[in-house]
Amino acid sequence: MTKKAKLITQKEWGSGEPQTDSNGTESNGVKAAKQSPGVAAPPDGGWGWIVVLSSFSISLLVDGTCFSFGIFFDEFRTQFNTNKSETSWIGSVLNGSYLIFGPIISALVNMYGCRSVAIAGAIVSFVAFFASTFSQEISVFIFSYGFIGGIGFGLMYLPAIVMVGYYFERRRALATGIACCGSGIGAFLFAPFTEYLLHEYGWRGATWIISALIFNGAFFAIFYRPLPKPTTKEPAEVTKNNPIYRDPSLKAKGSTVTPVLLQNGDNDTKDIRQMTKGEIFHSLTCAPALKPEQKTMSMTLFPPPANYDLNVKGQFKTPVARLAYSQDLTSFRRHKGMAQRSELQQPMSRKDIFYSGSLWHLKEFREAGSLEEFRQEMKSGTSEASKTASTFQKFLQAVANVFDMSVLQSPTFLIYGVSCFLCMAGFFVPFIYLPTHATDLGLDSTQGAFLISIIGITNTVGRVAVGFISDQSWADCLLINNVALILGGVATIFVPYYPEYYLLAIYSCIFGAAIAVFVSLRSIIMVELMGIEKLTTAFGFVIMCQGMSSFVGAPIAGAISDATGNYNASFYLAGITLTLSGLICLPLRRVANWEKNRRESSSKSYSKGKIPWDQEMEVTAGALPEEKQPMV
Repeated sequence: MTKKAKLITQKEWGSGEPQTDSNGTESNGVKAAKQSPGVAAPPDGGWGWIVVLSSFSISLLVDGTCFSFGIFFDEFRTQFNTNKSETSWIGSVLNGSYLIFGPIISALVNMYGCRSVAIAGAIVSFVAFFASTFSQEISVFIFSYGFIGGIGFGLMYLPAIVMVGYYFERRRALATGIACCGSGIGAFLFAPFTEYLLHEYGWRGATWIISALIFNGAFFAIFYRPLPKPTTKEPAEVTKNNPIYRDPSLKAKGSTVTPVLLQNGDNDTKDIRQMTKGEIFHSLTCAPALKPEQKTMSMTLFPPPANYDLNVKGQFKTPVARLAYSQDLTSFRRHKGMAQRSELQQPMSRKDIFYSGSLWHLKEFREAGSLEEFRQEMKSGTSEASKTASTFQKFLQAVANVFDMSVLQSPTFLIYGVSCFLCMAGFFVPFIYLPTHATDLGLDSTQGAFLISIIGITNTVGRVAVGFISDQSWADCLLINNVALILGGVATIFVPYYPEYYLLAIYSCIFGAAIAVFVSLRSIIMVELMGIEKLTTAFGFVIMCQGMSSFVGAPIAGAISDATGNYNASFYLAGITLTLSGLICLPLRRVANWEKNRRESSSKSYSKGKIPWDQEMEVTAGALPEEKQPMV
């Protein structure tokens, strides 16, 4: 794409008189023109697959540990001599902490990058899990293992999600699907592995080994390499002492403006009118000759390839050519502008960073003229004030960007948020209580642990299947989500009536597939209902809702079990919340369409000079309704 031409007067070319730039700085030469920040181009492959593998591994470690907590449940009850409700706080605080701090972790990712945050998370989790084994009180254990360990998991998990979206655009659905499969594979592998460790080394030894495995997350996070950034080049300054004035090609030759071709190569500068098409095609820049009192123009004749890089000193043979390459005249960039380093390392500034589906389904992607245009559209602007703010101010600003309270005024979002809250209230109940419920039925503890493995493997298969189905034009993602939650909830309600192991195994398959649908379609549904502009904010609030729900869901189910003496009522409660989560979303499409039509009607009313029905002011005494005028 040809860059805008820049007009330079002969006086600005180096009359020796001080010139003042837009910032009030004096200089004797030409200063660089400001360029708009660009957006780093995801490679859609290459090193991105290493990033996918790293994200897969971290998901395996984090979710494998969380989902296998139920294997430790009876051991922790015995060790701390607590009831089921108190013991369940360990797992619920672990799961809740790593979800509820998502918005704050998003701000840290923007400030310090995915790699640093994930490495810090692995270290924090390792220390928390290892130190928890020396706890003598359940409260201390909950704080170390649950709260601190959960924060560490959040620091590991969020960058794993973000990095995949950061490296992929066209293949994002495939890449995200592969990375998220680590969650199901983790549950499949960790459940029997944890059972083995408990029998061989006890709960303390098992926790030490698992903490060591979690520490390996720091190794995987090392591969979260930021996207390549263009090299910043210093602007050239032209003064009277510069050899540019001695170059004969800059002398006026009788014409108003004499074109001079500046070529990257061994050839000398030539008159562009004397060159063939082939020679012109291979040239890189074109700058006109100078004539006193004449205005000249500097522009790009033919842009270089996207991956083209120039060695200025080694490849340009004349001072004119070197000057023309400078940032003042025709700087070549891979994108439309040079991005600041800090901006390129802010993945959360992309509006679509949490979107896990195919970009072909985004209206913004289909309407964009090119990938570059789409990237610019997806980039959230950085204010000038934020660039000079302190680190703490930038952190607060990043958190404030996530907590956009306007989304709470949307009935569509509120309904979906309540649905997610209800879903997570029952989400972890089978993971925590199903192995113990199986042993209460007289089954072996190994069989109880394998039920978690079944949930894990069907969760993996379900995510792949849902990823494929959601890419189809006929797929109604909201309806699929609702049906899956209702089926999973009804199946959970009937868990007390599954006396045989094979029935529990079938239930595990249904439940694993149901939660796979819910987790995989969250961001896709939010974009369908609220648009890509609100995705980051909506996703942040939804994660917080899920975290708060995870805090209380399992302990309430445990308290009910303590009161009744079995887990039947606990599964009833979990099944009811899951079913309600699906039922409450059945009219959500109608609500979203109604809200959209209301916004469009309001916009039309404003454009016609009328106040919308929902924003009319009260009529003052003596004024007639038809005489109301819009506020200006």
